[in-house]
Amino acid sequence: MQEQTISPAVLEMAKALVAAGFAAISAEPANEPVPHQERRKPYRVAEVARILDVHQSTVYREIESGRLRAFRVGNRRGTLRIPADAFEDYRLRLVLAASDTPDEVA
Repeated sequence: MQEQTISPAVLEMAKALVAAGFAAISAEPANEPVPHQERRKPYRVAEVARILDVHQSTVYREIESGRLRAFRVGNRRGTLRIPADAFEDYRLRLVLAASDTPDEVA
């Protein structure tokens, strides 16, 4: 199995999440959907982008790279959905990657 690397842009996003208080996955903003343990419905790409405060194209790139698991609903070019557990796993990996990477000194 090929090891996945995290792009510098995503790593910066993870550092921003940690700085904003996302160090614990349970630290959810009030307007964010409930954690996957209570949520059964998969996320839409737009929801994931809003939660992470990134553009939708960033979410699509993460899916295409294999770093964020998703499935397609419908024929051929159907809509993508991100399972709740896959999104929580992805966020956890971002937080862990950000905490393992030392801050750069200018």
